[in-house]
Amino acid sequence: MWPDRAMARVVVRCHDPSMRTPQVRAGTRRAPTSGTIRLEGLRRDGSEHRRSSRGVPLLLLTVVVVVALASCGGGEPPAAKGSPPPGPPAATASSSGLSKGRSIDDKFVVAAGGRRLALACWGEGSPTVLLETGGTNIEQWAGSGMVTQLSSRTRVCTYDRAGTGTSDPPPNERRDADDAVGDAHAVLEAAHVTGPLVLVGRSFGGMLVTHYADTLPRDVVGVVVLDTPAPSAEFTEESEPGLVWDNPDNTEHLDVVHGFENRFATSPPHIDVPLLLITPIPGEASAEDESFWLQSSPQARQVTLACGEEPSEGPCATAVADFVGSLGTSTQ
Repeated sequence: MWPDRAMARVVVRCHDPSMRTPQVRAGTRRAPTSGTIRLEGLRRDGSEHRRSSRGVPLLLLTVVVVVALASCGGGEPPAAKGSPPPGPPAATASSSGLSKGRSIDDKFVVAAGGRRLALACWGEGSPTVLLETGGTNIEQWAGSGMVTQLSSRTRVCTYDRAGTGTSDPPPNERRDADDAVGDAHAVLEAAHVTGPLVLVGRSFGGMLVTHYADTLPRDVVGVVVLDTPAPSAEFTEESEPGLVWDNPDNTEHLDVVHGFENRFATSPPHIDVPLLLITPIPGEASAEDESFWLQSSPQARQVTLACGEEPSEGPCATAVADFVGSLGTSTQ
């Protein structure tokens, strides 16, 4: 996992009273899982810090946050385009019982050898909305305004990627966007969560959902890219050692430099379904920077919204719910 901008902003808030808020962003409401990196980089527009912050290990970042608060006083890649990867073994749920209103709350086998991923869903109906972010997905999305608004209309799901949350570790090998998308597809298939699908990706998750829609378009009817800066062609393993797949803190073993940033900067995903690009204010980048994603779909449009301190709440959550409703595929 990688640090979202909320964590880093804690330091700023402590030294600037005007920026202090009683609650950090929803993505950091709970104590983050230790020993991992969060894939939500600090992708700040026009800042050199943006080019290195995604490599900050979470343990180091947690120390920074704690000190700052104290100072304030208080598998296989997918098959050919359009074809799902080989089906996983029969799903074996390891459930501790449904919790917090979830319609699904289990772990499912996604690969030979029994590797399992945790999946959580809320609500019922169609389409199914799949939420992605750069951190521990279930922890970050549970209880958010996004889930609350969407689950009242349809089914909304998220999952913990390999090596995050309560999911099993990934294979000890280099993994890229194909492997991450293959896992996402496999956990939905194992849980019998069928299309149509609307994919919503926040920050780093924007790269994941656009690639999913590009490589496995059959069931995808819409995509939302939320606060995702343009990928970087300038990242190298030398400049970003924390993003190398075998970095000890990179528990997902994702090759973020070559398998995501460089790849999509030079070869953007192309999809044939409506794409809503939401640039929140404040956000990780400017509207101009994030407009990179408009080229991904001929049916893309961009909106800029004042969503406050948490882009999964308020107007941003409402915009996503309205977009899902506009696709004309909703059933209860």
